[in-house]
Amino acid sequence: MKIGMMNNPRFNLLEEISWAEENGFAFLDLTLEPPAAHPAKLPKAEVRKSLAESGLDIIGHTAYYLPLASPYERLRLAAIEELRLAIQFLADLGAETVTIHPDKSIASAHYAQGIFQKNLSTLEEVINIGQSLGIKILLENMDRIFNTVEQIQEALTRFPQLGFHLDVGHANLFVEKNRTEEFLQAFYGRLEHVHFSDNFGKSDDLHLPLGAGNIEWPEIVSLLKSFGYDGTITLEVFSADRRYLLQSKEYLLELWYK
Repeated sequence: MKIGMMNNPRFNLLEEISWAEENGFAFLDLTLEPPAAHPAKLPKAEVRKSLAESGLDIIGHTAYYLPLASPYERLRLAAIEELRLAIQFLADLGAETVTIHPDKSIASAHYAQGIFQKNLSTLEEVINIGQSLGIKILLENMDRIFNTVEQIQEALTRFPQLGFHLDVGHANLFVEKNRTEEFLQAFYGRLEHVHFSDNFGKSDDLHLPLGAGNIEWPEIVSLLKSFGYDGTITLEVFSADRRYLLQSKEYLLELWYK
C-alpha cells in the first residue's frame, strides 16, 4: 500500500512536491487546477526535475467542476480541451492514470438521464484522448451522479478501457450507509486508485481528517484488505494546518499494519 497526498492548487507546485517528499509520502496526486497549478502556468521542465529528484510517483487528477455535461456545446468542448491540456501535461511528467469527474450540470437543462448520457459521451472523447497519450482514464464515484452501482456499471461496461477510482468520502454522501462495500463487490476488478477523507454523510463533502467524521475507518481498511487491495491511497484531507494530514497518514498506517 502506498500513501499519497494531493497538492493544493493554490500553492506553488514545486514547494508542494518538496513538502510531500519531506513528510514521507510515496506519491503526489497531482491536481492541475487554477490558480497556481494550471498547465499553462507551470514550468514543466522544473516540475519534471523536482519530481525526479524527490522520487515521488504521480497520479493525475483534474478539476471536479469542469462543465463536461453542459447544455452549451461550446462550454462542453472547452472543458474537453482543458482536460486535453491537463492529460498531455501529466503524460509528459510520466503519469499513467488520470482521474476525471462526472459533471452534475443543470438538471433542468436536460434532466438527470440526459446529464448522465451527456457525461458518457464526453467520457468517450476523453478516453480517446488518454489512449492517444498512453494514459488510462479513471472514473471517480461522485456524490449525486455516478454514485450508484448501476450508473458506474453502465460506464465501465460501455468502456472496457476505463478504470475505477473509489472515493470513500463520496461513497458516504446522500446515502443511509456508506457504499464502499457494494462498490468493491461490483468493481474491484477495475479498481485503480482510492481516496480517503472523512465527513458526516448527508450532503457535505468536508474532506476532514480520518476519524473526524462518522466513517468507520477500521471497517473500510479491513474491506480493502479483504479484497486484496494493496495499491495507492490518497489522503484527500484539506486543512490549513497540515498536521491533520500527517495524523491521518499515521492513523492509516496503524490501521493497515496492525
